[in-house]
Amino acid sequence: MTVQVRRLAEDDWGILREVRLRALLEAPDSFYQTYGGSVALTEEDWRSRLRATDKVSMLAESDGRPAGMVVGAPAGPDERDPDAALMLSMWVDPEFRGQRVADALTTELLVWSREQQYKRLLLWVYAAAPRAAAFYRRAGFEPTGRVETFYDPTRPLTLMSQTL
Repeated sequence: MTVQVRRLAEDDWGILREVRLRALLEAPDSFYQTYGGSVALTEEDWRSRLRATDKVSMLAESDGRPAGMVVGAPAGPDERDPDAALMLSMWVDPEFRGQRVADALTTELLVWSREQQYKRLLLWVYAAAPRAAAFYRRAGFEPTGRVETFYDPTRPLTLMSQTL
């Protein structure tokens, strides 16, 4: 199996929508957004996400089939680190888990973060996702010591960081 990762352009909005909706159905507790909110987005909403010049959406493919996705963006007020990028929406299709898809997506997001001259790549991981947290530690991310609940006090998130 060969995994290729590519950066999505505006005209790729349909594949972004398809993969994102699959992710929200398959792993609803892994994301802030819900399937219901995302399925209601228009073509223009999806295109707008891909037009943003300060963000990147990446798709992993195996033999031409979507295998996973990740989004990168500038860290925001929640992260309190203007020199950092933020990993968002990492998801790997269950059929492709354990086949280095997450590694390929993370590697390409690190490349993008360096191109943008960020000093760190951050991510939030739910306490209820120990497999994801273990992967991030293996990929070089370290817990920062910050734990937040943001929108749901029953779902703590840990902030992790990797120095670029």
